[in-house]
Amino acid sequence: MWSATRIPLLVCLLLTFAHLVAAANPPAKRARNVILITLDTVRADHLGCYGNKNIETPTLDALGRDGVVFERAFSQVPLTWPSHAAILTGMYPFQNGVQDFTGQPLDPRIRSAAQAFKQHGYATGAVVSAFVLDRSWGLARGFDFYDDAFAPEAFVNRDIGLVDRRAGESVDRALAWLKKNQLRPFFFWLHLYDPHSPYDPPEPFRSQYQSHLYDGEIAYADHELGRLLAWLKQTQLYDSSVILFLSDHGESLGEHGEHEHGFFVYNATVHVPLIVKPAAGSGIRPGRATRPVETTAVAPTLLEAAGIHDGMGQQLQSHGLLDAAAASDDVAYSETFYPFSSFGWSPLHALETARYHYIEAPQPELYDLDADSEEKHNLAPQQSATIAVLKDRLQAVLHNHPYGPAPDNNSRLSPDALDKLRALGYVAYHSPVPAGALLSGLADPKSKLEEFNSVLEAEDALQRHNDDQADALLRKVQEQDPNIYVIPFLLGETAVRHEKWAEAADQLQRCLKLNPNFDNAMTGLARALAKLGHADEAKSWLQKAVSINPQNYRAWYETGLLDAGSNPAAALSAYQKAVTVQPNFYPGQRELGMALFNQKDYIAAAPHLEKAISLGLEDAHLHNYLGICYSRTNRLEKAVRSYRVALKLDPSLAEAHLNLAFALQRMQEPAAALTQYREACTLEEKFCELMPQR
Repeated sequence: MWSATRIPLLVCLLLTFAHLVAAANPPAKRARNVILITLDTVRADHLGCYGNKNIETPTLDALGRDGVVFERAFSQVPLTWPSHAAILTGMYPFQNGVQDFTGQPLDPRIRSAAQAFKQHGYATGAVVSAFVLDRSWGLARGFDFYDDAFAPEAFVNRDIGLVDRRAGESVDRALAWLKKNQLRPFFFWLHLYDPHSPYDPPEPFRSQYQSHLYDGEIAYADHELGRLLAWLKQTQLYDSSVILFLSDHGESLGEHGEHEHGFFVYNATVHVPLIVKPAAGSGIRPGRATRPVETTAVAPTLLEAAGIHDGMGQQLQSHGLLDAAAASDDVAYSETFYPFSSFGWSPLHALETARYHYIEAPQPELYDLDADSEEKHNLAPQQSATIAVLKDRLQAVLHNHPYGPAPDNNSRLSPDALDKLRALGYVAYHSPVPAGALLSGLADPKSKLEEFNSVLEAEDALQRHNDDQADALLRKVQEQDPNIYVIPFLLGETAVRHEKWAEAADQLQRCLKLNPNFDNAMTGLARALAKLGHADEAKSWLQKAVSINPQNYRAWYETGLLDAGSNPAAALSAYQKAVTVQPNFYPGQRELGMALFNQKDYIAAAPHLEKAISLGLEDAHLHNYLGICYSRTNRLEKAVRSYRVALKLDPSLAEAHLNLAFALQRMQEPAAALTQYREACTLEEKFCELMPQR
């Protein structure tokens, strides 16, 4: 488990106190590096090493030849964020409380694999490629480095759930971190998002896979992963490292009427690729495993591969994938609460055995995978005995794995909302479903597929800014089912985008009548009310939003904007809370910096203005204000650089010319200063009197 290379003494001396304690009795050899790679939205049957002949995935095929390929690995939930929570905590979604996107962040009392690695002296780093895994969800805990920064225009111009970056950029960032940390044992997680819709691979993959762009995205990601593995081999880290690759979920691609994922739990979306490449000398031989395995087994596999025994073991629900005892685990569980939490329809639970796939729904489903791998023939009506056995086994999975600690935020929900969720027996956060509907039975998602697809089509239309098409689709669904809170929410958000404040307020109030605990709707409603002149009412909604979800940084940000004119101290506090939750939210960094600037706290203001700029906010006025911060704190060279950037962005900004003149004069450059004074005077006559007299 250790290579011949000893940890250099200098590196040991630079470790934190916790690491020094661990080094008091140093092991004879270096610990194994552990690398986790998750490639979003990949069906198992769309990789070459899983038998697909229509795609070229040489990197993953080679990794499969060097490791153990698990032919029947299953995701516990076909959604990116909850699936990764299960992967890194080793807990089922109904245990860790992360079942979809409507809940709170991961409870702080639940440990992740990264925390265990960090506690045991590893350098820990992560690069994630989509906003749905950004630090505000809670998975950054335990990572020394968590790269989730996206360009600010992505937050402004795209659906916040779709903000992402290409594999090439993420692999570049991964390599940059690895090169700085290769002298220490490290745990590194790389997440790539490319196969997620919309499918848009770069050339030459777009041309090569023009008739099946989804595969082009996978092939492109495989190509970029090749650069990472080539570097590991070049630095002689490949053989001694444990590499675990998997996907968080698959993609329906139209099967069963579902275009993407999350709504159903058929194998198109829960059967995922999973490969474990062991370290040299582990005694594990390459091969293929055919038993059903769960992605909850990833966390124990990572820890066992590193020889780490951690208190986290109490929450793990599986043996490691390479543990001989794991062979006795012959079922795999999956669920989706997406239909329930977002639409008020029934959740789905499923159990996969060596032969059967059982889906518990209002209309249960059973598929014999040996005879029907595409799950086209539901045997439930003819196989009542088999259904009864598998239903008992499913209930055993649910009841034999006690829930983890309920998140603190549950106590902040209304008693009515908690009662609804307890009626289902799961740890979650809020639901738009009335109590009466829970008692009478919820709609089967299969019967709501047309409405669901219409909502997705409307969302796609909104992305294309085809708001008329989206409006027509949404209003049609609203006529069919007026109780879906997502519909008035989307209509309200569209109205906000077009600054139709009265319409926005009306739709978002409708949304909140259907789902009283939807904090995102409260945030949008508050913005609309503020624009309509109802500041007190807007403030009340924002207070409620952050009481339900203290991690709602947009609500904190809007609170700051609302308080800025009347209560600067309260605004400053709200901005601070916003950037504490999401440091990469550039509007929050900008406004916090400016609030501190207005208080003349130039030392504190500068880092926040710098952060906003580093996130890609190229604004002449912002650079000018940053220059003033530097100038007032006697960092004149930095001040000059900031003023020059401001003037490059906007040569007509008279204040920047004037401020540059002041700075140059203080640096004993009178001729250059005079030139800037003259420019300021030419642009703004009021500045002429400030020119030095010769």
